[in-house]
Amino acid sequence: MSDSTSHPPATACAVSGLVAGLAGLATGHPFDAVKVRLQTPAGEYRGFLDCLRVTLRQEKVYGLYKGMASPAAGVAFINAIVFGTYNRILKFQQDNTSLKAIMIAGMGAGVVSSFITCPMELVKVQLQNETVGHTGPIDCLRRIYATGGIRACFTGLVPTAIRELSFGPYFVTYAVTSGFGSILGGGLAGIAAWCSTYPADVIKTRIQAEPNKYKGMIDCFRICYQTEGYRVFFRGLTPTLLRAFPSNAATFFAYTWTMRLLVHDQEKERISVFEEKNVAAI
Repeated sequence: MSDSTSHPPATACAVSGLVAGLAGLATGHPFDAVKVRLQTPAGEYRGFLDCLRVTLRQEKVYGLYKGMASPAAGVAFINAIVFGTYNRILKFQQDNTSLKAIMIAGMGAGVVSSFITCPMELVKVQLQNETVGHTGPIDCLRRIYATGGIRACFTGLVPTAIRELSFGPYFVTYAVTSGFGSILGGGLAGIAAWCSTYPADVIKTRIQAEPNKYKGMIDCFRICYQTEGYRVFFRGLTPTLLRAFPSNAATFFAYTWTMRLLVHDQEKERISVFEEKNVAAI
């Protein structure tokens, strides 16, 4: 990207990002719910299909969407942070069209967004593995704050930040594959991103599900490895990858579709240029 690159209207970007984020969330959350339950030791499942079957039998479809209100509430803000930080970091690099520049900008955007993502993820994990009744995400966050203050609300921040480094491979993969279309490019970008930092997501989930059990990320890694072996760091990968493609495909499709609804006909050409050159990702 260069300074001379045309950009679509800021309002259109924000609205399109919101719609895209919600589309991706609605598509992928049931897979995420299964992934979290497989990652935590609270429930014993034989695999993805067994966890899905037990969840549907005991909690119906609602169980697959439990905890979705938390990420939905902040999806617009996170998208704004990721978009803004990514473009700003990219702008200040000398060769801002190279894959290296895209990787650095994506990783930087991920680290910044982790400060917003971490509390949301904490609430989501607590609700998805609910052992204490909560009336919703606000009540859950209020109880977390009441027991441990602001620090408790950022439980798992370090592994969250490491996981969000995956925005680097995410943007790079989309830059390489977007020529095949936003749906295919977005789906492949999602798969590449999750494969790049998945073990950090497992550690994050363990820490957030049982905050008082571990002293930190290293301690969690050591205990998990000693008790369950290296396979534990890939537990839940199947539903994650099954979720990654449709979720991110829906995200990019919704972004493009909404953008074209909001802009005037004469702006559509430069929207296309923006999508190709600026790696418009959510």
